[in-house]
Amino acid sequence: EGMSTSAHEIGKDRGEFKGDKEELQKLRQRNEFLEDLVKKLRQEISGLKRKSDHSPSQRAEAKWHKTGPKTGLEVPSGQASTAASPTQQSPTARTQPFADLVYQWNVVRGQIDTGMRMTRRAFRFMERLSNLHKKFAGDLEKAAREEKHKASAIKPGDRMMSCRGAFYMVLNQCSQMATVHLQFADNINNTVIMPWTKFYEIGSSISESTSVAEKTHSKSLSTMFQNLRRSEKETQHLIDDLLKQAAKMNRPETLFHKRPKKENIERLQKKTIECMGKHKSVCESVSKQQKAYLETQMPNVLTQMQSIEEMRVTSFRKQILTYGKIIENFSDGYIKAAKDIESLGKVIHKDEDIVNFVSNCARNKELQLPDVQNKLTKTPEELAGDVATLSGKDVFNSSLNEIMESQKKMHPELKVPRIIIALTDAVERLGGYKVEGIFRVPASVKDLEQLKELMRKGDYKVNEGTSPHVPACLLKDFLRKLRDSLIPDAHYEKCVDLSKAGNTIEAKAFEGILSSLPSVNRAVIQHLVSMSTQIAEPENLKINKMTISNLAMVFSPSLLRNPSTDPLQMIQNIKHEVRFVDLLFHHLAGKPLATAPAAGTANIPADGSTVPKRHSAVML
Repeated sequence: EGMSTSAHEIGKDRGEFKGDKEELQKLRQRNEFLEDLVKKLRQEISGLKRKSDHSPSQRAEAKWHKTGPKTGLEVPSGQASTAASPTQQSPTARTQPFADLVYQWNVVRGQIDTGMRMTRRAFRFMERLSNLHKKFAGDLEKAAREEKHKASAIKPGDRMMSCRGAFYMVLNQCSQMATVHLQFADNINNTVIMPWTKFYEIGSSISESTSVAEKTHSKSLSTMFQNLRRSEKETQHLIDDLLKQAAKMNRPETLFHKRPKKENIERLQKKTIECMGKHKSVCESVSKQQKAYLETQMPNVLTQMQSIEEMRVTSFRKQILTYGKIIENFSDGYIKAAKDIESLGKVIHKDEDIVNFVSNCARNKELQLPDVQNKLTKTPEELAGDVATLSGKDVFNSSLNEIMESQKKMHPELKVPRIIIALTDAVERLGGYKVEGIFRVPASVKDLEQLKELMRKGDYKVNEGTSPHVPACLLKDFLRKLRDSLIPDAHYEKCVDLSKAGNTIEAKAFEGILSSLPSVNRAVIQHLVSMSTQIAEPENLKINKMTISNLAMVFSPSLLRNPSTDPLQMIQNIKHEVRFVDLLFHHLAGKPLATAPAAGTANIPADGSTVPKRHSAVML
């Protein structure tokens, strides 16, 4: 019925093309009615376009091209966007629409491919299962054979023969179990894997041939649709050109406009009518090919696909049942082996073996113990550094509490992080107290990164010959990269307010702040002050030019950090932060300032010398 509907549409097209031909013949005979004829022809062409746009075959073809890539059909440019919805199908068509049939082909193709992949996975797993049982059987047989050889090599001086005999029986039983596993693997190979593999080869071949056939049919039909579009475009172009030339015949002839010759219009009209006839033949060929695709080619392909699925389901069911029988026989072999094992314990005689054991103990030679040596490749400190590095716990991006907790087991006596002690000791040992600009002059970036990497790994040794500026700069870097400042943010405002209040700060105020800090924070601050006091000793100060105030300026960013994100406030508070730390260092050093220096300036050294201007700029 669907094809009869298509035939009816084609019959209507023939009548319309015939009417076009008669009208064009009248145009040749009756030039006096040229204007009316042009108008009528335009109306006929407009009606043909509307019918073509809404015909069922056009909608099916457009949707078919839209889903073309899934079935091997090429989608012409501009066709996919004009595809009609399935709700616009002709209500008189009772057969399955062409586009829906293509969609079902894709579903069937996907089902077949999925089924074949499942079959492939199934027999591949069976191959893996068979190989595992073969390997287990071989390993079990090898282990039992080797153990027999080792047991036989033991001198029978202990005369504990009952246990030895029971152990030999266990080893023999293992050999029998290996045989059961080997038979299981052979049965799977012969009765399950081989038939499944054979079906997969046949089914894959048939599936591939059906896919090739579908792509060939679809590509052929797609090519015909493309030729149809091309023919329609060329014919329509001739019709439009003929109508334009005919319309020019009705215009008055002027200097710039000449009427086309009647002979040229008749020649163009003849060519247009011939092209319309060819286009009609192309339409009939496409309809015929489409009918063959729907009624013959696609049903044959789908029938072959159905045969593949029937074969696959039958084969799958048969192999699964066969596998169940193999499993049943396999379990019977294990049950038999388990029954034999129950009798093994009865051959052991405890009293007799214990008597033999005591007798043999009296004949044992003196024991010889090997030398004990510590051959570990790492020290506890190196191991802790490696663990911290590998686990992402970088000592240079941690908190004081975490560092103290990690070194608690190995160095419980330390009150401050070990890295601080190592760096401050290195500064003193390398002569840093008598080097100009210590803690101010920058170190070599390469040397700094090398020492930093070593200490990340837990190696806190600083080699002789290293510049003292290297451990000094690394100490500043460590303190500034701590997650929290040495004086927490909760006390920041109070410290800045004390600095703003006047030139001096009472000792009671300092003690109140320090007492509220964690013990490790207080210890670190006191450690820095102790080092600063030694650096600022008169005999050292003459060379290094670093007073307590200068060192307080260096360490102030590590003691106080402005929690605000306002740039203006941060800049304004820098001088108060430096002033507070300066007064705090002098207080803890036992050398309070009688008159505090102006904010942002350094103290005059005891010998009367001053810090050069270029140094002051660096410190700020």
